[in-house]
Amino acid sequence: MKPNICVLSEVESHCEDILVAEWKAKNNESYSLCLFQSSNANPIECWEDVNFGAVKFSKLISTTTTFELRDARSQNLLSQQVFQVINARKKFQRSRRNPWSFF
Repeated sequence: MKPNICVLSEVESHCEDILVAEWKAKNNESYSLCLFQSSNANPIECWEDVNFGAVKFSKLISTTTTFELRDARSQNLLSQQVFQVINARKKFQRSRRNPWSFF
């Protein structure tokens, strides 16, 4: 999964990225797989009887989420990738004042 991280600025509430997901079978066997966003029951993309798959898609993501590659028939989880959303907002900002001022 590329990219796998997004840093939100102070004015942004969500990431709007174009993500690329790729997979390849190690043993060159054919598989029927589907890519899911863990919070969604509908697949993003499915592949039938192939040994390689790739998809480019756009998503609005506001919190860290997991993408899962599952077997299309049995729904067994084969792989997962976390897309991390980091908030760059400063929660606490302390002033830099010297408490020992004589003037």
